[in-house]
Amino acid sequence: MTASLKPNLQLLYVSDIQRSTMFYRQLLQAAPVFVSPRYVAFSAGGEALFALWSGGGEPDAQAPRYSEIGIMLPGGDAVDRVYEAWKKHPDVRIVQAPHTAVFGRTFVAADPDGHWIRVCPLD
Repeated sequence: MTASLKPNLQLLYVSDIQRSTMFYRQLLQAAPVFVSPRYVAFSAGGEALFALWSGGGEPDAQAPRYSEIGIMLPGGDAVDRVYEAWKKHPDVRIVQAPHTAVFGRTFVAADPDGHWIRVCPLD
């Protein structure tokens, strides 16, 4: 029997790898751990990666959303602090203003390709 499998890569299709790399570098306040001409990866903790890929199809900002990028923080105050910082960022579009959902304080932003980024408290 083999060891259990676990997801350890979140891959985002982007239209401009350099623009998206700079966007996420600023947003995450972290440098990539791997860079190539069409693929850039950031550490997501442990063995998990958050990666950008420009070698696939073009992202469609009008496509229905079935997933989000999630950034979980220690609590609602931290969520509000990130919101205050991000709303000043010229490339961040706020999709949902901060509000309290069943799981706690949250808001949603979008990156330059329209991918949604939900900031919320830790589960």
